[in-house]
Amino acid sequence: MVLRRLVRWTGLLTVFACVLMLSGTAHAKKIYTLRFELVWNTEHPEFKAYQKFIKMIEKATNGRVKFILFPASQLVPRTQALDGLKNGIIDMLASSAVYYHGMVPEGDFDWMPFVAAGHRSVFWKFVNTGKVHDIIYNAFLKKANAVWLTDVLCGSEGIIGRDHHVYSKISQLKGIKLRAAGGIATRTAKALGAAPVTIATGEIYPALQRGTVDALIFPEYGLKDYQFYEIGKTYTKPGLFIWCDDLWMNRNTFNSLPKDIQKTFKKVAHDWGYWASTVYWPRYEKEIDIWAKKKGVTVVTLSPEEIEKARKLVQPVWNWYAHQSPQCAELIKLLRAEIKKWKNK
Repeated sequence: MVLRRLVRWTGLLTVFACVLMLSGTAHAKKIYTLRFELVWNTEHPEFKAYQKFIKMIEKATNGRVKFILFPASQLVPRTQALDGLKNGIIDMLASSAVYYHGMVPEGDFDWMPFVAAGHRSVFWKFVNTGKVHDIIYNAFLKKANAVWLTDVLCGSEGIIGRDHHVYSKISQLKGIKLRAAGGIATRTAKALGAAPVTIATGEIYPALQRGTVDALIFPEYGLKDYQFYEIGKTYTKPGLFIWCDDLWMNRNTFNSLPKDIQKTFKKVAHDWGYWASTVYWPRYEKEIDIWAKKKGVTVVTLSPEEIEKARKLVQPVWNWYAHQSPQCAELIKLLRAEIKKWKNK
């Protein structure tokens, strides 16, 4: 009798253990599928960089995270995408914080003119770690219900000159019709003495043809990807600023993920953001630089003296930004202190 009961209990325990094992296996294999919108189209160099990010996440989570991609703002219009993320229409968003300055002015701090020239790596670390990171992170959390995962310092926005006009001195920008995308870019163009003209990217080529603009503030890759080299025969670097891409996740979505996946997203995004900023984009720009010269584009580099002149001229842009919020003022204060450290090295 005792032996019979022992066998029965042993069987029940075995069954119970199997159920627990199956339950644990089912939990471990649960797939989390995220709706991921990117404002970049599939041919854009930044979209291509995101292919690596996606592979890194899938590998680091052992396939537990999958993505449904919506490139070129297919689900929510670009200018409304951060609001769409806030309301949970999408789970993740890759876009530029400059589009949402009115919603989170602290977000496009990394667009400040003439900051990252020659300091790309150290500037990325300055923005993505420590007090600066915390200010930006908390601003997105509070105002957009979004977890800010990283940003990427992408293409340097230099000056593409129409025809063969070379802009090797800041004084040569005075009075010219200079295309700028709006926001900080337009204010920067005005501070440098140019007459800013706001034109959508799709309208730039005919504007160059007609002479509606004399020059553009635009990344060098535009010479190739948008065929601007056919009309714009000069490129001046370094960029007036670096256009930046940001990566966010809806806070509710983030909190619904297991803790280990949350940590994985933060670590992978950080590592990928640094790689894209300091390896991928500089390498891509170097390739474009070589390509442009082969196509007959004259590439010039501003002297250190000219860069210093430009930095002084754009201080009103910094002052304007500092008045956007108390947090923006703190960011500018931290940046000015940081730049002094760079100069002393």
